[in-house]
Amino acid sequence: MIVRHRFVPVLLFAAALLGCRGSGTPKSSASASQVAAQPALPPGLPAGEVQSSGDPRAAIFLAKGCPQCHSISGLGVKSPNEIGPDLTVAYSDVRNRFNTTLENFLPNPTGTMQMVLGQLIKLTPVERDSIIHILKRLHDEQDEHGDHSR
Repeated sequence: MIVRHRFVPVLLFAAALLGCRGSGTPKSSASASQVAAQPALPPGLPAGEVQSSGDPRAAIFLAKGCPQCHSISGLGVKSPNEIGPDLTVAYSDVRNRFNTTLENFLPNPTGTMQMVLGQLIKLTPVERDSIIHILKRLHDEQDEHGDHSR
């Protein structure tokens, strides 16, 4: 008997990511910043480079590999894959999707992000606070400009 679960594709995606990331020290001469800027992709995802406008606030997202799945249009970051929602609206979107604040969600994520933030992307408390601050500021900038189209 074959049992089908709706989370199987997410688990396969996670397993592929974990398998591609490897462990230990990279065997190439690439620097740590080059490795962080180009996280490994699972088989089946098209290779592509993240496009960024150079906004300094984007640096933490780029270093953590967030744009492999998420664009951040408010910072001029374009994901080559666009698997997840645009993080520009994450501050309000998390409340709508998960019925909690971003401040509560990032340390205790659910759904796909539970696996991603638990296994693939490790955030220190300082990094988490920085991301929350940046995403809240993007939210406030949208409110200031009346941009509710996203």
